Amino acid sequence: MRRAFFAIVAIVVIGAAGTAAYFALKNGGSTSSAAANPPANDSTTTTAATTTTTLAPTTTTSIPKLVQPARAALPPPGNGLSWGSRGPVVLAYEARMKQLHFDPGPVDGVFDQDTQYAVQSVQKYYGLPRTGRIDFGVQVALDHFQYSPAEPNTEPDRVEIDLDRQVLTLFSKGQVALITTTSTGSGEHFCGGVDGCQYAITQAGHFHFYELHQGWQKGKLGTMWNPYYFNGSEAVHGLQSVPTYPASHGCARIPMHIANYFYTLVHNGESVFVVGTPKKAGNGYIGPIPNPPPTTATSTPPTTVAPATTTPTTAKKTKTTTTTTVRHPSPTTTKP
Repeated sequence: MRRAFFAIVAIVVIGAAGTAAYFALKNGGSTSSAAANPPANDSTTTTAATTTTTLAPTTTTSIPKLVQPARAALPPPGNGLSWGSRGPVVLAYEARMKQLHFDPGPVDGVFDQDTQYAVQSVQKYYGLPRTGRIDFGVQVALDHFQYSPAEPNTEPDRVEIDLDRQVLTLFSKGQVALITTTSTGSGEHFCGGVDGCQYAITQAGHFHFYELHQGWQKGKLGTMWNPYYFNGSEAVHGLQSVPTYPASHGCARIPMHIANYFYTLVHNGESVFVVGTPKKAGNGYIGPIPNPPPTTATSTPPTTVAPATTTPTTAKKTKTTTTTTVRHPSPTTTKP
């Protein structure tokens, strides 16, 4: 009996040790991130300051559980709310979008361009028609809204750019801090960039922010507001025009009122996950087709309401601005 007892104890001890060794082996390793893209040559001159920050050391951290928003009960939008609408119902929708981190601009009950961009972001996120109008579908989406990250088991601080939904989501400490509409590479053939003639394709993959230019940066293809580079010459930047469909030369355009502060929410070395289906060369898109087809109808405000200004005179400046020649990376695509 004593011999059997000691045999059982030995089996339990050996089994516990084996289990501990298994989990130690399973959890002991980590996957290193790809290195940020270093600048390679001088090709662009700008009057804005260049900010370069030492990359944060790679650490292994646990990913906090994503907190999902509680349900809401928004008032019915009637026949729909659009640019120019105003009142308490508009205010209720702006407040809900602000709570969910779709930045509608000032929560003031006035449906302006910033509000429209936020509504389009909601519609893109849920696969609704990208009309920019608050209708029954938007009401249901906002009442029952749930986040659906593309890379939930990666870094707690990261940016996800979804090429199919045309939405950019920023995570801070594992929680959603911002969701905004974006417009990425159109796939069209163009000439005039730093690499000559090429195709406007935003590459999918895992990248890192590595260089910020505060203010306006003028390039061969136009100007960009507060561009933050993450892959060659691909950057997240502000522009007055952010269509509901892919329309850029490769960059990820975001609305001006968000580009005013976006760069303060991220840092050099932070991961950028570009997910979804890139455009095929020659504008042969093989991903989901935007619905409805791209039009300019929703971008023209009624004459009775002045559109929200996008003049970036109030942009927050946290670093000294000097005249400098920017070291520009060797691009894989061109911008903006």
